[in-house]
Amino acid sequence: MGKKLKETIVFQINSKIPQLTKIRKAASVIKQGGVVAFPTETVYGLGADGLNAKACARIFLVKKRPANVPLILHVDGKEHLFDLTDKVPRETEELIDKFWPGPLTLVLHKSRIIPQIVTGGLNTVAVRMPDNLIALNLIKYAQTPIAAPSANLFGGHSPTCAQHVIDDLDGSVDIIIDGGKTNLGMESTVLDLTVKPFKILRPGGVLERDLKKILGKIKIADSTKKNKYRTNMSFSPSAKIIVVEKTKGQINKMQKLVLKLIKSEKKIGVIVTEENKNEFNNCLVKVMGPEKDLKTCALNLFSTLRSFDKEKIDIVIAQGIKRKDIGLVIMNRLQKVTNKNIK
Repeated sequence: MGKKLKETIVFQINSKIPQLTKIRKAASVIKQGGVVAFPTETVYGLGADGLNAKACARIFLVKKRPANVPLILHVDGKEHLFDLTDKVPRETEELIDKFWPGPLTLVLHKSRIIPQIVTGGLNTVAVRMPDNLIALNLIKYAQTPIAAPSANLFGGHSPTCAQHVIDDLDGSVDIIIDGGKTNLGMESTVLDLTVKPFKILRPGGVLERDLKKILGKIKIADSTKKNKYRTNMSFSPSAKIIVVEKTKGQINKMQKLVLKLIKSEKKIGVIVTEENKNEFNNCLVKVMGPEKDLKTCALNLFSTLRSFDKEKIDIVIAQGIKRKDIGLVIMNRLQKVTNKNIK
């Protein structure tokens, strides 16, 4: 948890029928240069006025985030995109009509009104429109695009409920809006429209196959190489994470690894799909969801990893998922925390 600076106010707000009085109070804090954590459909965001450099600097301070890592700007309508960007490709409007509001972040050439701190020194800016009534109303009443990375300490697990934010940032932010558990539990897809062919910098809530229906050929950035829009680039969980890839004999490999590591007197945890929860003994087993329901697995992944940290587990062995569609997103996130992959 970050250093406690002040008393953080927690607003409980119904995400389906938001109490606008509370949202207006939170929006006034944003207007005054404050920092507010709020729910989106993906994960909780740590928000500040995206056109106020001093306010955005607080985000970096609170998160302990390197200054060269860009922030994503959140808007409440597609018309605002054109104030924030230059050189908008013709495909942009079709993407917006199809996927906004929703978990698709578009990277475009930035306009002059964007503070340099928001873009991490790049000449591009990342923009999205969240699919959450609390978030949309907060942006509306703040009357500004809201810069918002995930509301956790840099290098930590992205928060999927308000308690995760409280655990990390209580006393470091002005307001935390508790809007319940997020719907997706995974960050947005980040799509770079400044290159040809267009490139997915971070897989997320909008799948590659769906983007291809509109764009045709697209590339996916190599997850092993540096990329300023990657999630949690310097991830440092308390437990060592080992991912066993989805290959023949996967569960048998995991079982042998558990037996080997138990002899080292380490506290071992295993994260698996529902179908394999009874395949392991002498270790803490946690289920991310059924293999036939990868949306649930994705939703539960971050909260499950957080729970291992609370259990003071030394080593976590994770069941890898086939790298396709949502499975690709899950494996991308696991890759960020992994100390070792086993095929």
